[in-house]
Amino acid sequence: MDLSESNIRAQLHRLLTHPDFAATPQRRAFLSYIVEEYLAGRADQIKGVSIAMTVFDRDETFDQQVDPIVRLEARRLRQDIDGYYAGPGREDPVRLTIPKGGYAPRFERVTPPEPPSSSPRVSPLEDRSPWRFPYFGLGVVGLAALCTLIWIVFGGPWTARSSISEETLPQGPVVAVLPFDTLGDGPGYFSDGLTQQLTSELARFRDIWVLPLGSGQRLTQRGADLQSLRAEFNADFAMEGSVLDKGDTILLSARLIDLKSNRYIWVNDYTMGSAPSEIYAAQDKIIRDVIGKLAGKYGVLTQGAMKIATRTPPSNRDAYDCVLSYYSYQIRIDLDRHPAILDCIQRSLEQSPDYAEAWAVLSNLYLQQIRFGLGGDRQEVITNASDAARRAVEIDPNLAVGHLMMANMRFVRGDIDGFRKAGEIAVGLSPNDSAVLAHFGMRLAFSGEWGKGLAIVDRAIALNPVHPHWYHFPRVFYEFDQGDYQQALTVLDQIDMPNFFWTHLWSSALNAKLDRQKEAQSSMKELLSQQPGFASEASNILSIWQLGEPFEQNLLGSLRKAGLEID
Repeated sequence: MDLSESNIRAQLHRLLTHPDFAATPQRRAFLSYIVEEYLAGRADQIKGVSIAMTVFDRDETFDQQVDPIVRLEARRLRQDIDGYYAGPGREDPVRLTIPKGGYAPRFERVTPPEPPSSSPRVSPLEDRSPWRFPYFGLGVVGLAALCTLIWIVFGGPWTARSSISEETLPQGPVVAVLPFDTLGDGPGYFSDGLTQQLTSELARFRDIWVLPLGSGQRLTQRGADLQSLRAEFNADFAMEGSVLDKGDTILLSARLIDLKSNRYIWVNDYTMGSAPSEIYAAQDKIIRDVIGKLAGKYGVLTQGAMKIATRTPPSNRDAYDCVLSYYSYQIRIDLDRHPAILDCIQRSLEQSPDYAEAWAVLSNLYLQQIRFGLGGDRQEVITNASDAARRAVEIDPNLAVGHLMMANMRFVRGDIDGFRKAGEIAVGLSPNDSAVLAHFGMRLAFSGEWGKGLAIVDRAIALNPVHPHWYHFPRVFYEFDQGDYQQALTVLDQIDMPNFFWTHLWSSALNAKLDRQKEAQSSMKELLSQQPGFASEASNILSIWQLGEPFEQNLLGSLRKAGLEID
């Protein structure tokens, strides 16, 4: 390495003094400590115990298997550093990293990027430089998702990585859908859910590319530089808006910005009652006007998609709110919320029995009872899920999520041919909906079609820069199946879902495979704290994924090695 001590200290100073470096004071002290130890020639002595005692005020009784403070803060510090280099530090002359598996820093000189040319506009995936995505107010979680996208889609060292070709992605104008603001004291999930619904409906149109930057993550700074959307995502337009929920009245504002001229080209405000029929009518008006601006109201493809996009709203606001809450829950799959969401959907259907979307999500909530070991008789749950999915499709044959849940139900039953057919219908109805693609691609991969399934999941990731982190679990399964346990663990480290038991299940299994018994046992302890009955339910939980006997036995063997006493 041709870097001098002064080069390294200068780079550390850039990080620590930059206002957009998000690390807390303790994580800054963490970073300073490991760099100083590195410069003192003690890189091989940088251990969790020394960091805990020096930085986090632990004493000589510190046990990192019991107290995970160093491991957790190291993960967050890596995210802070990645966020800095993804944004303001992308042109710094020196790059600092903390490789997985240890705490010693690494430094490398960065070649300055070539100045931009006057070449024709490229698609959002064509520029594959991993450091061109800026920080524009997405917050820590958004940054983590963006960095994961960059690393996994553009630069991840996959052993059998499926590629995303330009032909498989939308070719029309690129629209960045920003999260609608919540004004006043209304519930945040309402704006989040409405943003997600608008995004999903717009994604039905094959001749535009929708970047759902508002689905699941919220911008933390409304003063974000919209031009960065054009510079870094090659976006042509940005859609933004706000919602003020007054209880019996809703004020909704929507705006479409031409990023080339940096001017509003369409603005509309709506005052409506809180009935879902009025909310849906406003959403449909927004979609018609936006698509009219982007694709032309009289195009054959546009007119056909408009007919497909016609929806029947529920008969009451409570049912609508329940579905919006489901979509909020589904981003991180917070299982503590599952009983309340399930109860809300069930009660809403008593009042709105013809609400197709509620039937569809109810099917998924039922199946999650088996998927995640939440209780209930297996056959009764599967029957209920089947009835709910079938009801959704009967009410609205053009509802993509209805066919998706029909596919998921058939997958659970082991009807793989039926699963493929229903899944292909769902994708055909909404080919650019990242959630539809992620669900279908994941199950296709698990059924043995790893290459095709992972290609579809990669497409879902590419279409949504702030996708939920569970989109990356199929790659963990794949690397495990291939026997590359270290690579699987590397992928798992990119998934920020500490409250989801899959994270700890896989950490335990993979560390056991790598003979890291302390780490495996620590993760097993966390798994059982979240899922106390997992030992008795492990086989049933795994069998729902159609992974095959050899895969299941290999995984169960790894969990036994980590200390799980499977009944």
